[in-house]
Amino acid sequence: MTPFKIRISIITILLLFVGEIYAQQAPDFRSVRWGYRPKQVKESETVKPYSTKKDKLIYSQLPLADRKVGLEYDFNGDSLHSASYFYYSTASITKDDVLAAATDFESLLTEKYGRGKASFLGDTRNVAWLTPRTQISLSVGNVDRGWSVEIVYLCRVCSGEVVKAVQGRNAYKPLKDIKDF
Repeated sequence: MTPFKIRISIITILLLFVGEIYAQQAPDFRSVRWGYRPKQVKESETVKPYSTKKDKLIYSQLPLADRKVGLEYDFNGDSLHSASYFYYSTASITKDDVLAAATDFESLLTEKYGRGKASFLGDTRNVAWLTPRTQISLSVGNVDRGWSVEIVYLCRVCSGEVVKAVQGRNAYKPLKDIKDF
């Protein structure tokens, strides 16, 4: 190999290495990554939280698929480990509204992640999807004080276990990019 080719090979390897280090990682949920601190999550949202607690940030009236939903971020210490959208029956939101929302949400999640695994627990219908870093579950049913639909995004890598698919060169990409899902 000539000295010129050796130099080009070394430069190429260095550029690939530096690019890998500085590459922008895709968010796990909305515009955040698992492990973010509450301050980083607040900075990522365009509105202020409705409620702030030691291990929770709660937002209300956020737009999602042409509806206004609640959003709760949960932290383990100072590290984001789950987030949930919730939409439930009220004086102005009927059972039919909740069921229609659940259908729309499931359709969008299926479009983004592929077909989920459906199951029933009593009267509650659950659908689950897995990505290398996140477990997503949609639940709809008549629970507690009325009909509700909840979408939970749970960190799969927060236990410290390394997920092989994430480490590889081919990072996971959803089937389709759908904002906020």
